[in-house]
Amino acid sequence: MKWTLILFWLLVSALCIAQTTPASPSSEDQSPPSAQDGHRNGQRPHGIAGTITAIDAHSITLKTRDGQTAQVALDDKTQYRKGREAAALGDFKVGDMVFVRGEKTSENAWQAAVVGSRGQNDGSGGNFAEGMGKRFIAGEIKSIDGTQLTIQRPDGVTQKISVDEDTSFRKNGESITLADLKPGDHVSGRGELKNDVFVPAVLNVGQPKFGMQGQNEAPAPH
Repeated sequence: MKWTLILFWLLVSALCIAQTTPASPSSEDQSPPSAQDGHRNGQRPHGIAGTITAIDAHSITLKTRDGQTAQVALDDKTQYRKGREAAALGDFKVGDMVFVRGEKTSENAWQAAVVGSRGQNDGSGGNFAEGMGKRFIAGEIKSIDGTQLTIQRPDGVTQKISVDEDTSFRKNGESITLADLKPGDHVSGRGELKNDVFVPAVLNVGQPKFGMQGQNEAPAPH
């Protein structure tokens, strides 16, 4: 009887140990995260945006918002999008404002994974090109004369805009004033025409971030 009790308690102890020992992680659980997993975790692919100045079957040349020239290589894996719709290389032309996502291969050179544009709408009910200078502005300040600013837009057009007492100015999320602006700064913002002159409601200083712009920034392609 004594040995029977001892054997019984040994069996119970062995079962308890087996149930409380954690299972070894599977080889699948131990595998390192992939680049795709990183993208799901919020890591964004690298990219660049600008206006097409040349295009052929193998490459696109862009003029970026800071006036630089970028070369974008294309291959049979490159995808094309206009707005939310799939597109083809033939749907793009010189003068189009586009974004490119892919790998930076050297200074001002990229291998494109995706080339896209905003498509037909600028997000406020009109054509993107028609909205530039009427509903929003983006570009480089060339000169400042009182409350009048001369802007070199990404599409190559030079436009004079005016600010008024209702215009607010922001840089890196902080409020600034007109006196903080200078020629060479890149600005963007939404506004409206007043007496045929564009007046921004908010003027943001700095390069617009495509796909991450706020309500008051000029829309970027995405």
